[in-house]
Amino acid sequence: MPNLIAIEYSDSQRRQINEKLNELSKKGWPLNGKYEAQNFGTWEKLFENVIMPGLFVQREAIVIENSETLGEFPEGLANLIEGDNADCVLILIFNSDIKNLKSIKNDITIIKPEAEIKIWERPKWLINLAKEQKFTLEPDAAQLLSDSIESQEELRSEINKLALYSGGRSIKVEDVENLSFDEGGRSLLVFLDGICAGNFSDVSRALKYLRNDPSILPTLTALANRLRPALMLSCFNGSYSDEVLKILGTKSYAAKKAYGALKIFGAERIKSFMAKAARLSYLEKTNLAEGWQGFELIIWELMTKI
Repeated sequence: MPNLIAIEYSDSQRRQINEKLNELSKKGWPLNGKYEAQNFGTWEKLFENVIMPGLFVQREAIVIENSETLGEFPEGLANLIEGDNADCVLILIFNSDIKNLKSIKNDITIIKPEAEIKIWERPKWLINLAKEQKFTLEPDAAQLLSDSIESQEELRSEINKLALYSGGRSIKVEDVENLSFDEGGRSLLVFLDGICAGNFSDVSRALKYLRNDPSILPTLTALANRLRPALMLSCFNGSYSDEVLKILGTKSYAAKKAYGALKIFGAERIKSFMAKAARLSYLEKTNLAEGWQGFELIIWELMTKI
């Protein structure tokens, strides 16, 4: 009789599957097969094949993809579910929610999506991930990664890549720029730094490449993250600057860029731009999206004092 482990859909799902399979293998339940749920059609047929003598070896793990297609779990099979010592572990992969398992949720293991790390907490989270990988990620490098990459799972992948490169040494901003960004990523960095420095040439040059992305959201998000410290600084008296940056967790690299942008554009233009950026972000998710034309308009409004 099987032990059931259900893994909910998320960006981190494939990593969670591999981690669970590695854990089970070390404990004596090696992977013995991966199957599509459609091959069985029903829960009854799946269980018949799993418990059929001689079909599968003892102490095994079996992955069932697209488990939502099996429908609601039958009450009649609930008494066949075993605990952690079952010879067979069925890992059920879902591409939607797991409401089909509502009746047995207290009898099985459910692996939920990884909790979303708040934007201002991501640099510290990345530094801790690096420590787990036995290398040091400099705060400015962590801030750059956090500002430039939106996907939490992609950030994890970058830490894994940097761990292989580091050889145990510290990873600095220059390492991140060279290793974590392709031509598009480097163009994004030129774009962000160019805006903070009021450099029209760099911004215009970077936009020629960034426009190849049909969505403005990745670039818009990166810019909003870069200018967020400047926005917060603009809302408080200068005597509280250090406290504001400390609360935000802003490190020296990001702080330097924020001060530069605030000095060039002033508080009111920063506030106006961030409000317009929030509007564009909302519209991009509706039928009223303004795309690159709308995005570039507010960029040039910011940089030309309109």
